[in-house]
Amino acid sequence: MTADSPSQRDTAPSRRRWQFSLRAMLVFVLVAAIVSKIVVRFPRQSTFTLSMTLLVLLPLVIIALRRAPFVRLGTMADDRCPPDGPIAGMLLRPLRFLGLWQPEKPPSLAAGLATALISSMVLVGLWPLIRAIGQPLSLVTLQTTKEGFTWVDATHSMMTVFSPGKHWVQIWQWEAWSLSRWWLLFGALVLAWLAVSAPFKRWLKTERASSTLARFLAFAPWFILLEVVYLIGVWIACPRIASEPSSGFVVGIFSWDMWYWDCWLDRGWLIRGALPTFVTASVFFVEVLRWRWPYAVVAALVLVPIGLMLSVACSVAYFQLIA
Repeated sequence: MTADSPSQRDTAPSRRRWQFSLRAMLVFVLVAAIVSKIVVRFPRQSTFTLSMTLLVLLPLVIIALRRAPFVRLGTMADDRCPPDGPIAGMLLRPLRFLGLWQPEKPPSLAAGLATALISSMVLVGLWPLIRAIGQPLSLVTLQTTKEGFTWVDATHSMMTVFSPGKHWVQIWQWEAWSLSRWWLLFGALVLAWLAVSAPFKRWLKTERASSTLARFLAFAPWFILLEVVYLIGVWIACPRIASEPSSGFVVGIFSWDMWYWDCWLDRGWLIRGALPTFVTASVFFVEVLRWRWPYAVVAALVLVPIGLMLSVACSVAYFQLIA
């Protein structure tokens, strides 16, 4: 039997697929066991987080659908080629559809810019709805009757979405301000990396600057995920709190005179933003800057306090300069 016979070609791939599937199943069982343990330990918070997943998916699905007509018209290239392998396809295809995972080939600058603009406009436009739905849901799910919960609180919060006007404009203004901090933080990291890596471009085998910028612009859906999860964290820490700009969730700091550098160590801010900042930063270093995972994880850990301090500063600056 020769090396090119059909039977050998058919047997080898099937064996590789089975081995990969076995590893995937073992990893899935391990992750499921850890998640189940957390869910049992925090039942109310887990139920709330699961229900709020729809709020995270809502803007991401709308952005993906808004992007589809441009792809069909040919004005935006569809760079999200299907991944190799059945299991990889099952896991990565939904992430690529939502814009949360980029292929090896970088998108064009036009496609990245379109993704960034659509993502920002959809998030800011939907923010009053996301906020109005999440507030009563947090009261119903997380708060007990001993804490003074009444259905009037939930109804009043939900009705704000049906009263457009100055209130909506204030929320849109806040969210545009809030979203800008992530563009500034990660944009500064991109520019710093391009400047530092330029003399060592051949040794590091980095991509062209235009490719890195395109990847950064196409990373915009992760900022949506980051903003919505930060919002969920507000209600996990305290269900009755109305998130910014109503309360100024800034650990009692409403003036630069009261600023202190370790404000990010506050329990509320750690619950709200430590995990989403770490996950988003890890994916950013891998997908945008093309670092290896070990270096990306270490850099993401360093970025967590910076991201939290920037978030506190963003709230303080909003009340000092705009509100």
